[in-house]
Amino acid sequence: MQRLGYPARTIVVFAALLALAVHWFVQPFGKEWIWLSTVGILIVATALVGWRTRRLSHARTQSAPILRALGAATVDIPLSLRTRMPLVLVTGDALASLFDHGAAEPRLVFIGDGAIWLRVDRPQSLPEVALAMRQWRDGQPPDGVVLSVAPALHADEDALAQRLRVARQALADASRIVGARLPGYVAVYQRMTRLTPRDADLGRQWKSVSASAPLIDAHRIEAVIRRAENDSRRDPDARYAAVHAAALASIVGWTQRVVFGTLTDPRQPATPWALYGAGWIDCGPASDAGKPWEQDVQRHTRIAPASVDATPAPWPLPQPLIEAMPRRTAMSPRVAAFAHAVGMMALAAGAAFLGSGRHNAELLDRIHANLDRYALIAADHDDARRDALRSLVADRDELDRYARTGVPLRLSFGLYHGSQLLPALNAAIASYQPPPPPPAVVTLDSMSLFDSGKAKLKPGSTRALVEAVEMIKAHPGKRILIAGHTDDSGDARSNLTLSNARAAALRDWLIEATGIPATQFAVQGYGDTRPIAGNDTSEGRARNRRVEITLVPDTADHTN
Repeated sequence: MQRLGYPARTIVVFAALLALAVHWFVQPFGKEWIWLSTVGILIVATALVGWRTRRLSHARTQSAPILRALGAATVDIPLSLRTRMPLVLVTGDALASLFDHGAAEPRLVFIGDGAIWLRVDRPQSLPEVALAMRQWRDGQPPDGVVLSVAPALHADEDALAQRLRVARQALADASRIVGARLPGYVAVYQRMTRLTPRDADLGRQWKSVSASAPLIDAHRIEAVIRRAENDSRRDPDARYAAVHAAALASIVGWTQRVVFGTLTDPRQPATPWALYGAGWIDCGPASDAGKPWEQDVQRHTRIAPASVDATPAPWPLPQPLIEAMPRRTAMSPRVAAFAHAVGMMALAAGAAFLGSGRHNAELLDRIHANLDRYALIAADHDDARRDALRSLVADRDELDRYARTGVPLRLSFGLYHGSQLLPALNAAIASYQPPPPPPAVVTLDSMSLFDSGKAKLKPGSTRALVEAVEMIKAHPGKRILIAGHTDDSGDARSNLTLSNARAAALRDWLIEATGIPATQFAVQGYGDTRPIAGNDTSEGRARNRRVEITLVPDTADHTN
């Protein structure tokens, strides 16, 4: 039974929905970015989900034979146990000799020695297989990758180095895809001598070094050689042991220069292998003087090694290499996904608080600025005061709406303090006093009321005063200013006297006609000093000959 593994697509969708909710309801970056950010979030989420879907589908397709073989091989292993058993991917040379064991069809899985060994014929398939194994093992990646190196299968060191660089890139890609560093191991299969030990099992014993950390240094490698030399002194089959120890020292040095150098060279573009172990065994394909290791021996000793026959299959898997394999702390993918979801919610909450704090600061700054602007405008600039007053009324209505219907999310989270400004807004609005209205004015043509040069009302002229009487009666209590004006014909002093006399005559008639006390009237003659048109035309002079009746509101009436 295959478990679900880490729900990466679900987490991506959850993160996208969470980001959209915060962005739309809290608007931490402002309204101007809302649509652009929404499109960006949707594009990124869709791309990630699509990429993940294609990657999983490709991994399952590429790994379908391995998954079937795993299912058949582990059918009797409890599900909880198989996730704890070390699972090692084996790639490189001579995999048929390691896995098939005389079977009619290629074997992809071998279970033994407390581990699951998985065959990967092409190093380029390591990323897909590693991803499929992480799904199969309930989110746990493979425990390591063993690179099988059989030098005798390569024509020269350059051809081998090219294969090693491919394996290096494949392991880097696999580690990146599964999100964990995969420990790397090197197993060298090489016939080191033509001699046959008395105990056939001696030729199938690994000389290895491994650790729970990526540490393959010169001291550890030398320890392998020293142990082989010490064993040769105690071995009853001394001749084989001595030749084997000398050959081992040579193949180990060659491995360090050629294999380790290619896999760990920092000048190469791919991530260096994290080497956790290496092993050598006197077992492998047929070899002769034209193979890479033998050529290296000739360069250093001037002696051509003899040809050797291939070791009959099966060849042993490098079990000693993985005995010190680091063990990962197992965590359920659902638990990890839940922890990630909680972390995302914490980030969303942080963004919401930051956005709410920013919006509240902007709200308070705006209202304070509107209050200050209104307070600085002089009372005689009524247009500017009315404009500022409209802003205050809009602010007051906004805060009042929040008080009645609730504070929006972008201002809430306990950071809203707008209600504290309502009293100040109401006080500023109530303090506004409109300017006094302009006085009501009735302008009468002097020639329709008086004869030329006269200050006595003509008979029948009262009909022209009906509008003035109605205006005065409609505003009882108002002071009445009667001003007389003339054109510039004649003497200026005479014109001033005439205009004042005509205003007085009109006052006397209005007192008699309306019964208004004389104390409410004021009379003023201006002569020709306040023309409203040019005196160089008859039409202009006619307009300048006038009497104006003005109702002046009292200041007390305005303030009340």
